Amino acid sequence: MNKKQFYIGVNGKQVEVTEEVYLAYYRSKRRDRYFERDIKTERAIRDNAGNIVGYAPSKEDSLERIISANENFIDDQESVEDAVIRAFMSDALHKVLDKLPEVEQQLIDALFFSNGGKGMTEREYAKEIGITQKAVNKRKHKVLAKLKNLFMEN
Repeated sequence: MNKKQFYIGVNGKQVEVTEEVYLAYYRSKRRDRYFERDIKTERAIRDNAGNIVGYAPSKEDSLERIISANENFIDDQESVEDAVIRAFMSDALHKVLDKLPEVEQQLIDALFFSNGGKGMTEREYAKEIGITQKAVNKRKHKVLAKLKNLFMEN
């Protein structure tokens, strides 16, 4: 009988580990993701039909983020029309992003929204998840094409 093998990525290499180590490692990664992403980002609130009815604010905020959000919300030069269009586009983006699988959402979040809104480089993200930069680039282009199609459908 073949015994199931478990691997984790360490310094860009796959290392065979026991099931207990594998489970502990991925639980730890999930906990880290919770503290780094889930409690710091807003989430869509859906009704029973799955439609977005609002957004729950993040559970944690820093003074710098609040100040930054207020500075970028509406400046004195922005017209009402521009503010409405920006709000509409932001809502549309949230709706489309919520349709992506979690792995694809993580990729988009890392490459475009992390690091104070500057995003990580493909190389940094590849190193973090243990794959090549080229693989990250291919995934990014697939997800962006998928997002474009989802936007066209809406």
